[in-house]
Amino acid sequence: MSRSKYKNYYIKYDIFLQLKKDKKTKILDKSLTILPHHLNKFIKVSNGKNIVTLKIHKKMIGYKFGEFLYTRKKFLYKKK
Repeated sequence: MSRSKYKNYYIKYDIFLQLKKDKKTKILDKSLTILPHHLNKFIKVSNGKNIVTLKIHKKMIGYKFGEFLYTRKKFLYKKK
């Protein structure tokens, strides 16, 4: 279910401070919205088990971080 139109974006102020100082940012909350401040930066996002590095492109702005992560492994058949 998406967030209502009349509400603002879901963000955290701590992440803004880390991006201004150009520190490496780790995000554990996948429901945060990608803003223009994140553009062309590498951000580490947790998918529940591992930490995945994402590069933010112009087309990603306005979406959530969790939409660009795979949370399940691809199934592979064992070769005989």
